[in-house]
Amino acid sequence: MKSNYNDCLQRVLKDEGGYTNDPNDSGGPTNFGITIADYRKYINKNGTAEDVKSMSVDEAKIIYKARYWDALGCDKLPSGVDYTCFDYGVNSGLGRPRKALQRFKSLSGTQLIDAINDERTAFLKAISSGKNGKFLKGWLARVNRVRSYSKQLASKKDTTTGPVVATGFGSIGIAISQFFHTHETLIIISSMVAALVIGYAIHRYKNKGKQ
Repeated sequence: MKSNYNDCLQRVLKDEGGYTNDPNDSGGPTNFGITIADYRKYINKNGTAEDVKSMSVDEAKIIYKARYWDALGCDKLPSGVDYTCFDYGVNSGLGRPRKALQRFKSLSGTQLIDAINDERTAFLKAISSGKNGKFLKGWLARVNRVRSYSKQLASKKDTTTGPVVATGFGSIGIAISQFFHTHETLIIISSMVAALVIGYAIHRYKNKGKQ
């Protein structure tokens, strides 16, 4: 299955921006949305603020994949849902997208994408009081971008990232495969019964010939 990671990462990097070291930010020196703590965990345990400032995109790519994409199992998620959960995790922590996937497990496709982004929107509005109020407009704009592109990914007719679309003999083969997978136990039992019946018939035939 083709991974959407590189594509989704470019969008996350664009939203996260460049280097900052705001004294009011508990994360400290941050670049591409990656804090010095994560830089030290995944790249260099002795990393400095200057190292974070000069961080390469390749280093950021390593961190984001291990810290968020792989941690959320995005390569196993449907196309579009992967980006929605990835960006949600980067912005609001891994716990929220994980819980959202469980909460909305009866949904799929664009319905699932909408449900997760609706929840994310509600969460951001809930924490936007006081000093966070000035960030709400930007937060919601980001969610809207994520929702829109996630739906584009979900709608692509790409057999490497979405449901397989087959025609002719390909669809017949898939149908047969699905039938055998669904009725595997029944087929095994039927085969055993048939083998016993044939064996008994052969036995009777041989005994009859000896009489």
